[in-house]
Amino acid sequence: MLSLLVMVMLGVSGGLAVAVLIPVLRLGRRALVVPRRLAQPSPAIINMAHIPVDGVGGLGLVAAVVVVALWDPRIRIAMTGAAVLGAGLALGLSAIRRRAGTPPFDGDDPGDRSMLHLHA
Repeated sequence: MLSLLVMVMLGVSGGLAVAVLIPVLRLGRRALVVPRRLAQPSPAIINMAHIPVDGVGGLGLVAAVVVVALWDPRIRIAMTGAAVLGAGLALGLSAIRRRAGTPPFDGDDPGDRSMLHLHA
């Protein structure tokens, strides 16, 4: 316990020393002033679409994204709207297909009913 206290005290004293030295070393320098308002950062800066989601680490990444999406009200509203509209589109397309009857690709081969035609 004593070693932890010593480490904390050294960290606090070092932080205070750095806090005192920063303004002292900048006495002769002027602050950087931008003459115009800077542009807003692009959302592409934080785009995580190209990060591969593999293995257990990827599962943790997906779980973190889901938690953030559910926590932020703006994203939660967008996700709820997308889920409702997607479910409505799925129900509408299912109703249209049922009304139209059997699909024209209905045959004896199991590959005829495949969407991706992987069994060709």
